[in-house]
Amino acid sequence: MKIDRNSDDREIRHESVFRQRWRDRQSAATRPGEVIRQQGWVDAGLFALSVLSTAGVVTVCTISIAQTETLPAVAEGMSVTAIRADGTPPAQGAAAQFRDPSGTTQGAVVVEVTATEVRARLERPVAAPAGELVVPKGRQRLISVLLPRLR
Repeated sequence: MKIDRNSDDREIRHESVFRQRWRDRQSAATRPGEVIRQQGWVDAGLFALSVLSTAGVVTVCTISIAQTETLPAVAEGMSVTAIRADGTPPAQGAAAQFRDPSGTTQGAVVVEVTATEVRARLERPVAAPAGELVVPKGRQRLISVLLPRLR
C-alpha cells in the first residue's frame, strides 16, 4: 500500500505485487531470438498424444470386420435354397440367417454349397416362402474399410 504524499485528500493507491511479478516473468523471455519456454505439462501431453496415435494406427491395421452377403432365397419347411452370386462361397456349417419380407430373421446353418446354390437348414419352419439368406462372405481389414483408396 502506498500513500501519495503530494495529493491533498490523502488518497490511498494500491499496487498489485502479483501483477508486477507476472510482468517481470513475461518480459524476461522476450529478448529477440530467444526460444519461448514451454510449460512442463506440454511435453507430457505431446508424449501421451503420440502414444495414443500409435495405438490407434496399430489397432486400425490389425482389426478386421466380418462381411456378409445377402442372397435371394426360397424356404420350404426346414430348408432354404438361395441362388449363389459370384465371389467367395460360404463354408459348410457356417452360421447364416433367413430374413423374410417382413424383416423377421431366423437362424440357419449352411449344409450344402454348389456352384450356383447355397442350401441351409433352418432352426424352425417359417411361414413366408420367399426371403433372403444372409451368409458370411469373409473378413476385411478395418483400414481398408475406412480408407478404401489405400488398397
